[in-house]
Amino acid sequence: MHRNLSETTLIKTYKIMTMKLKLLKASCLPIVLFLFILTAIGCKKDKLEVNEVKEYSEVGHVPTNAYDGGWALTLQPNGVAEVNPGGDIRYGGTYKINGSKIKVKTEQNSGSYTFEIISETEIREESSGVTLGLR
Repeated sequence: MHRNLSETTLIKTYKIMTMKLKLLKASCLPIVLFLFILTAIGCKKDKLEVNEVKEYSEVGHVPTNAYDGGWALTLQPNGVAEVNPGGDIRYGGTYKINGSKIKVKTEQNSGSYTFEIISETEIREESSGVTLGLR
C-alpha cells in the first residue's frame, strides 16, 4: 500500500508530538513536587497560640532587692503585651508571633524585644539569653 507524503508527514508529526508530550510530563513532575514542598514549608504554623492570658517570668531569678523583679512577659489574646526587662517597671506594647518567634514592640522605652519559643511553657529572650517560664 502506498502512502502519500502528507500521511507520512502526519505520522512523523504525531510521533514527535507524542515524544514531546512525554518529555514535558517527565520534566513537569519534579517542578510540581518542588513547588508543593516549597508551599508546605512556607506555610509553617506558629509554635504558640494565645487563647488566654499567658504570663511568663524569669526562670530561677533570685531578687537582690525589693525592686528586682526579673524578666517578665504577659501576652493577651488581643495582641497586647507587657514586658518587664528586669526591675520593677512594666512596659505596655503589642506582640506578633511568627513561627518560633515572638516580637514585642513598646513605645515607652522605644524598645523591641524578640523571644524564641522553646515550648508552650518556655521562651528565651534573644539578646540576653534569659529563659522565661509560664506561670
